[in-house]
Amino acid sequence: MSIKVKLYMSYLAMVIVPFILMIGFMMFVFYAGGMQDIRQYFEVEKAEKMSQMLIYGELSYVIENDADKLNSESYLNDLQSRLSEQWAGLLITKEGKLVSIPPFLQVMSPEQDWQKLIDNPPEKATLGLFRFETDAFSFHYPDGSEGVMLLLRRYDVVPLFWRPAGTAIGLAFVALTGLLLTYFVSRSIIRPIEQLKTAALQIKDGDLSQQLVTTGRGEIGQLSAAFEAMRIRLKYSIDQSLQYEENRKMLLSHISHDLKTPISAIKGYVEGIMDGIANTDEKRERYMQTIYRKAEDMDQLIDELFLFSKLDLQTVAFDFKTLDISRYLEHFLEEQRFDLEKSGVTLHYEAAAELPIMIAADPDKLSRVLTNILNNCVKYMGQQADGGEKRIDVSMRAEDRHVLIELEDTGPGIEEEDLPHIFDRFYRAEQSRNSETGGSGLGLAIVKQIIEGHGGVVWAENAIHGGARFCLKLPLATTPKAVTEHEEHTHH
Repeated sequence: MSIKVKLYMSYLAMVIVPFILMIGFMMFVFYAGGMQDIRQYFEVEKAEKMSQMLIYGELSYVIENDADKLNSESYLNDLQSRLSEQWAGLLITKEGKLVSIPPFLQVMSPEQDWQKLIDNPPEKATLGLFRFETDAFSFHYPDGSEGVMLLLRRYDVVPLFWRPAGTAIGLAFVALTGLLLTYFVSRSIIRPIEQLKTAALQIKDGDLSQQLVTTGRGEIGQLSAAFEAMRIRLKYSIDQSLQYEENRKMLLSHISHDLKTPISAIKGYVEGIMDGIANTDEKRERYMQTIYRKAEDMDQLIDELFLFSKLDLQTVAFDFKTLDISRYLEHFLEEQRFDLEKSGVTLHYEAAAELPIMIAADPDKLSRVLTNILNNCVKYMGQQADGGEKRIDVSMRAEDRHVLIELEDTGPGIEEEDLPHIFDRFYRAEQSRNSETGGSGLGLAIVKQIIEGHGGVVWAENAIHGGARFCLKLPLATTPKAVTEHEEHTHH
């Protein structure tokens, strides 16, 4: 719920809720007083005043035409009884002496000085819990005695304290409703703001690990969600920067180590030539060949570093083309077969039965992938001491929406602890870091970068007979939709 809606609803509730509570309170009062309807309150008051007027009219007639009735005790008791039913009564004196006092008023106000009240009649008097209006007038009895009559009639249907009490209760309802609504509305706004403040302070102090829980859907909820997204992206960016920095340090360390070895060798052989150690044409030829080979190793290492850096920074452009992977592998492996045979390695290729199989790939980058894997296989098969058969089997088959290429050698295999890491940069199963056996440590890392750039995956496992198996999984090319004769001239 948005803040605007919350405020509108709270303002509306501040008006409606007290009104509803007051109606409920009034209904309770009417029910406690025996009234079933609010109209009954006004009808009772109206009927009461009408009855009072009838009795007053009768009393005026008696005073003017038949005052002798006022000497009759039974008539006065009957008159007082009828007046008491209408919440009225008469104080009557004869020659200044009280002769009649309303019984219900005596019960209502037992401590009242009635003589004083009739001697000095006020305009209004409070008796018990009600207020009464007074009317005093003089008359004469038939025997000539002077009399005074004070008429007391109630003009409030409800007790005296009910009006201020009702006002106080109404104000209390309004105040309580306002306080509660203000508290809950402000709490629903302030609490998430406090959470945002705490999260902001934590980020300021460099702590990006605390998750900000979004609890609402309004403006603050949207702000919290945006803030949490910012925290996640900032944390990811910082973690990535730290990882890049760590990779940069590792890269510099490995580059310095890998370049120092061939440079030291080149320097040593050049010094040997300069100092005359290579004093024969045969030695000089061998020294020059070694220097050339070391320079080639350096050139290949620099080339791999340059390519890997561009792949890692995602600055290499892939020239994707749709090609038949079966025919591509057949031509590529045919070119590699001659060089492998010179190293004593037999290459066997098993094509898939379902031809052709089309994929979208960069032929040059894919060639680099296959070359690096083949070189890795040849290198580790060359370390076998038993002189067994050196063979590389390449197979390919389609799987659902992918094509799976497997390259399996007859080498010593890969240690189980090395399998999860062989595609990491500068990782070598051969820990001697000798460039003759361990390589640069970037060949398989480049393979992983290129395959992932194609939207595929690469992994390694040990074959049943003990050799290593490299698996490449690449997505098939999307089949273009044929244009029907109805769509031929449609501009899409």
